[in-house]
Amino acid sequence: MEVALAQHCGEGDIVTPVGAFNPNWDEEEYAHPGKKSRGYSRHLPLIPVRRRLGRKLWDAYFKFAVTRNPWDLVVSQYHWATRGDYADAYKGRVRRSLKRFWAYPPKVRKNFRTLGTSLARTFLKMDVVKFDFFVRHMLRYYPLNDRFYFDRSGSVGLDFLIRYENLQDDYTSVCARIGIPTSQLPSLKTRTRSERRHYSTYYDDRTRELVRKAYHRHIDQFGYRFGGP
Repeated sequence: MEVALAQHCGEGDIVTPVGAFNPNWDEEEYAHPGKKSRGYSRHLPLIPVRRRLGRKLWDAYFKFAVTRNPWDLVVSQYHWATRGDYADAYKGRVRRSLKRFWAYPPKVRKNFRTLGTSLARTFLKMDVVKFDFFVRHMLRYYPLNDRFYFDRSGSVGLDFLIRYENLQDDYTSVCARIGIPTSQLPSLKTRTRSERRHYSTYYDDRTRELVRKAYHRHIDQFGYRFGGP
């Protein structure tokens, strides 16, 4: 969606960079006119964006984001984290597992502290990280997506939410609202799975409950349920 929207932006607009096209992950080749802008970065939460823009400009703009069923989201996070990155200089150590977290020395101490020494040593011996282990121990590496939607009062600070399960139609509605031509969204970062199956098949009772507890506000506010879209 960012790649699609960026085509309508000019030199004076703030468009944060995204990763370059990678045939290992992306189905469609693309160009993206993003550039570094001081104070802005990818995946910046709602509150820092509002602070940087200023309340007057923030209130004047139409603001939207994409939301996704948390159980489906966590499966996606798992596959992205355990993808085989054959372009990585550490590919012998990180391929097909979360060991990429240990490839860069500045992160090692923090990661050992997060997991605990005993569990971290067990983790380092793994060839493949299973979904159950990811949910129980590694999910904490991913800050909750709530920060993209809620302000400090707990209210949704956006004008519209695009549902991932209704991505193209909701994107078309946004284009109509802001007055730009609509287009078919490109298919990017989708080659991280060897197979596609419903997210519910990944879970047992324990892992399902762990995700529910972590994303309880997201689930309650947006009406998601396990097994639904």
